[in-house]
Amino acid sequence: MKIKSKRIHLIERNDQIIKIEDQIWESGYWALPEARAKALLGGSILFHKKRSEPSYFGGRILNYRIQDKGQFKGLVVFTFEYQADHRMVLADKGWSKDMKIVMKE
Repeated sequence: MKIKSKRIHLIERNDQIIKIEDQIWESGYWALPEARAKALLGGSILFHKKRSEPSYFGGRILNYRIQDKGQFKGLVVFTFEYQADHRMVLADKGWSKDMKIVMKE
C-alpha cells in the first residue's frame, strides 16, 4: 500500500489514538469542516510528534464522525486502518497550525 496523494498530516499531542479492533483505530478530536473530513475518506492519515519529524503512525481513513456531546462537541474523529508504510513519512512545508492537508487525486 502506498501513501495516498489525498492525505492529512496531524501533530498528535493528546494521545487521542484509540484501538477499536485488530488494525482499526480512532483518532480525534480535530477541528476541520465536515466537508473536508468527508473528502479525505479513503485517503491517508499520518501522525507526527513535530512538523520536522517523520510520521510515527497512520493508515487509511475508513470513516469519520462528528463528536456530538461533551467538551469535544463538533470536532472530527477519524476511523482508520493501521498500515505500516504510513510510518516514517515526512511532511514538508504547508502546515497550518498542527495540520497539513493534501488533496491531490
